[in-house]
Amino acid sequence: MSGMEYPQPTEIHQYVQLASWLREEIVSGRIALGGKLPGEEALKRSFGVDRSVVRRAVQLLREEGLVVTRHGVGSFVAAVPQLKIAVVRPGDRVSARMPDDTERGNLGALSPGIPLLVITRAHGGDQEVYSAAVTVLHVEQ
Repeated sequence: MSGMEYPQPTEIHQYVQLASWLREEIVSGRIALGGKLPGEEALKRSFGVDRSVVRRAVQLLREEGLVVTRHGVGSFVAAVPQLKIAVVRPGDRVSARMPDDTERGNLGALSPGIPLLVITRAHGGDQEVYSAAVTVLHVEQ
């Protein structure tokens, strides 16, 4: 075993978890278009994370085009992604996996840590691939 110390997986993904929570607040409308995100200090206290985790989470949302940051003022919602509804019928199979680089590019601004939902239809055909961040599954009986 080498003398290197590796971070725990939860340490690596804290910023992804925080970005996912903030994204959900935006998508759900709890933070409206033009609304201000909670401040850095409030997020640090609420989630028990370091400043670097908060900054990296907000950076992910900036890269997705969801927020803009005004120095000394805060971060604000710049865009609200439209939710997609994917219909799942009896016999269809749904799985989740992480995207490769090509899929990440094809789906637009897909941040690290966001899985894909893959629907394989019972009748065959190409698989349908959706971003789990903005897709709601509607299951028909």
